[in-house]
Amino acid sequence: MTKQETATQDPYERRALLLHLGDVLESVFCLSQCADEYASIGEAVKGNEALAGFTLFGFIDAQMAPRDFIRRASGAFFVWPKALLDETLNRPLLANTVRHDLFADNAKGWDAYVNERRADVPWFGEELPETAKSAEPAHAAQTQKGKNKSEKASRYSTWPWPDKTTGA
Repeated sequence: MTKQETATQDPYERRALLLHLGDVLESVFCLSQCADEYASIGEAVKGNEALAGFTLFGFIDAQMAPRDFIRRASGAFFVWPKALLDETLNRPLLANTVRHDLFADNAKGWDAYVNERRADVPWFGEELPETAKSAEPAHAAQTQKGKNKSEKASRYSTWPWPDKTTGA
């Protein structure tokens, strides 16, 4: 794919990832409503019709506890909103946090998840480091950076509207 074709596809791929994020948040919410009733994701999906439509649960270790999934999914996806708004998309970060937080010791589930994501985002899961990393250290670093008053204000404070102080 040429550089121009890649740039043309970028908004559609970001949209697909954003829609997926919405599905993940919905699955977390639905599971949170019944999490205490079930010992595992497998039991929850079998016992609750509302969960059956979420394909993500088919890739997750069926023995994972529902509360563990909620915690892990939150960790896997909390960086996505900001990352999807960055000018340059950090593709490895998006996939790596999910691999680390949701699919540790579940290579088969990870491969199935990646194959599903690639239907909309062909590059998803490519060029990842050997060892998956959580977003938690990045989150801690961003929190520390935000405490430093000499740091330049985030572009998200005015996005999508131009910063009126600079005349932009």
